[in-house]
Amino acid sequence: MKLEEVFALRMRKARLAAGLTQEALGVLVGIDEATAKVRMNQYESGRHTPPLSMIEKIASTLARPVTWFICSEDTTELHLALNKLDEIKRSEVISSMIELLEAEATR
Repeated sequence: MKLEEVFALRMRKARLAAGLTQEALGVLVGIDEATAKVRMNQYESGRHTPPLSMIEKIASTLARPVTWFICSEDTTELHLALNKLDEIKRSEVISSMIELLEAEATR
């Protein structure tokens, strides 16, 4: 699956989980109400991919890390769990994970 398709599917999934319509999400991320639904539909259908600045707004509004929208399927839950931690704890957990993975790689 293309990265653009992954983004489109995850955006829809996150929007529905948040209980938002396409129009409501569009307005929340700063798109004019008259065009919000159309633009969000284009993003969700994969016809257009939003610029990174818009992806950041969408991610923030939907309480998801930007990386969740494009990561591989097997790491989606990891990205969501890390996003729930404050910055200091997240850094600690990532450091521990790196140490564990490096130790595992040398076995």
